[in-house]
Amino acid sequence: MFDVSLQVINISISLLVSLFVFCFLSWIRVSGLKSALKRIYGLGNAKFGSRVSKLGKHGDLKLLFKEEGEIRIYRISIKSLHDLFIMRVVISLTIFVACILFGLWVKKNFIFYALGSSLIAYFLPMEMVKSRISSRRRKVLEELPDVVDILSSLVNAGLSLDEAVNYISLNFEGEVSKLFRLVKIKVWEGYGKKEAFYKIARLSFCSEFNTIVKLLVQSDIVGNPIRDVLKELSRMMRDNQRDVLKMKAERLEGNLILIVFIFVFIPVLVLFLLPVLPQLKMLL
Repeated sequence: MFDVSLQVINISISLLVSLFVFCFLSWIRVSGLKSALKRIYGLGNAKFGSRVSKLGKHGDLKLLFKEEGEIRIYRISIKSLHDLFIMRVVISLTIFVACILFGLWVKKNFIFYALGSSLIAYFLPMEMVKSRISSRRRKVLEELPDVVDILSSLVNAGLSLDEAVNYISLNFEGEVSKLFRLVKIKVWEGYGKKEAFYKIARLSFCSEFNTIVKLLVQSDIVGNPIRDVLKELSRMMRDNQRDVLKMKAERLEGNLILIVFIFVFIPVLVLFLLPVLPQLKMLL
């Protein structure tokens, strides 16, 4: 009786979802579908936008789409947050209906598998885009101490800040050099040097890089010696890097103590107690 009721529920849900998707795609034009989904996205953004903006993710995603033009996910070209939302909804609904229909075909209850798969399909594209932002932030942060040292050496050798940035963009590979190449592109597009540097600072998604770029630009505008600023920044970056390594070493020491206790001390203790256990049983 319980299996029959589950089959009835599966059939009802699958028919309703299939009918809804069919009507939605048949009776509404593509432009109307897109505008409707944009309104749905706007309502969700109005409710949850404040929480997202606090985390800083919403602005990062908008900036990424604005600067790169499009992002390919599952070999699909995505040009805005609205397109990303539409793709997530369509893929999740498609997977949900496919799982329900497959469950009906094999005569099994796949409702929970359908819900889980559709939720994964809905949230996975957003996490893929966020992971791309996090990867760029991590790479910029890793390259930053070496880049500041190279800038300091080039400025001490007699180059100006613009010449040093140009030298790094032409002779080195990495995320920072790509951002420095973007400075020239922005200047050619008509932006001022200050706006171009601020754009790459925001596009790095790294607060440390953003702070360093602002210090260099302000020093260049005010007239402070760039050589002294870079020397102080280089010392500060190396001190921060040394502090981070110390913190990692301290955490590693604690983890090693736990591993030694679990996998060395406890087995040795058991080996020493095994011969004594029969005597303890006799005494008890």
